[in-house]
Amino acid sequence: MGIFDNAEMKAAKRRYKEEMKLLANIMKPTGKIFMCAKWDDNLRVISIGSMGMSTIVKYDTIKDIQIHESVQEVTSTKSSGREKRKGVMTRAAVGTLLAPGVGTLAGALTAKKQSSIESEAVTSQQVTRTIVLTRDDPFKTVLTIPYHPELEAKLRNILAENLAQTAAVEQITEASPIEQPQIVEQTPQVEQIASNISVADELIKLKSLVDNGILTEEEFQVQKAKLLSQ
Repeated sequence: MGIFDNAEMKAAKRRYKEEMKLLANIMKPTGKIFMCAKWDDNLRVISIGSMGMSTIVKYDTIKDIQIHESVQEVTSTKSSGREKRKGVMTRAAVGTLLAPGVGTLAGALTAKKQSSIESEAVTSQQVTRTIVLTRDDPFKTVLTIPYHPELEAKLRNILAENLAQTAAVEQITEASPIEQPQIVEQTPQVEQIASNISVADELIKLKSLVDNGILTEEEFQVQKAKLLSQ
């Protein structure tokens, strides 16, 4: 919580954190990606991130998915050593002319080794991809997530379901008041989404009753089991 938040804002953030914590505790994963994400299609929530650093996201809050790429050029230097021996033949030949037998030995003893190092600069590109998730959230609308192809596929599937549900609702509301309204039947998938959202809301309400001392933990567990079995 920010140090400059007023009492109302602090209370809202506290309720938000309690709700996210509750969803994390009651979710039963129907799928997961190791050290990346897990989700509950029945409760319609996804936990993104590794243990202890995860963020709970409700399916129906996801509004957009974008993939961002950043390219960085990295230059590295490779060095290769090559050893050369110079002057041996010249020194030996001169010595032999001056004093046979002595010059060869002197030449061999006074020969020097010279090393030269050649370097080569190599430039490569490092491409970093991230998932930018936009959601309808009161405190953090944009999440930047390390890229994972399976996570991208899952999030896009969730977004497609949301768009399909929105389109069905808009089709109903756009019916002309003069003409006979067309009855648009909701698909089983849309009905299931609405049902799951209402289950999550009911669980949150029941949890608040437990926190206020109106329900016991045992009574909460009984009601929770009934809701999840519907």
